[in-house]
Amino acid sequence: MMIERIRREHGYMVRLLAVLKQKIAMLEQEQQINYSLLREIVTYLADHSERVHHPKEDIIYQYYLDKFGQQQDIENLELEHKTLSTQTHAFLDTVDMILNDAIVPQDIFISQLKEFVYSQRRHLEMEEQSILPLITRSFTVKDWQAVEDMWSVNEDDPVFGDTIAEQYQQLAKRVRQDAQECV
Repeated sequence: MMIERIRREHGYMVRLLAVLKQKIAMLEQEQQINYSLLREIVTYLADHSERVHHPKEDIIYQYYLDKFGQQQDIENLELEHKTLSTQTHAFLDTVDMILNDAIVPQDIFISQLKEFVYSQRRHLEMEEQSILPLITRSFTVKDWQAVEDMWSVNEDDPVFGDTIAEQYQQLAKRVRQDAQECV
């Protein structure tokens, strides 16, 4: 069901944000980090969110508004998705500058990375704690089927799915390594 896929994707995002938090701690301790891995994480969060995750949520949110009427928090989410996309691409530009040997002061980069993680985390928490419970309480099986019928995008996840995209090989290896360490 669509809600289960959204929550699973939220879990993936939380795991990736935890890796980024580790990178912040390393940078604050003046340790070296793998910027190409960091780039893979941010690229995945941008691409997967824009191509699969947010459009799926937007279908659900619009359906809710059409059926149940105004709900300010839900009405703001489509704009928030666009804002997150803009912020993500701006941060990705900074990461690319570093990978292309541009000098970016460490304190500025750490601040941008913290803001990126904070914005992503706040958005996920708001959806998980407020929006999705509201929708789950309101939707019937028929409502879920209706939104499911509106969705036709291939959801093969390029990092967490069965087939790993070439551009995410390093990230997928890291994610699988972390998962094995938790067992």
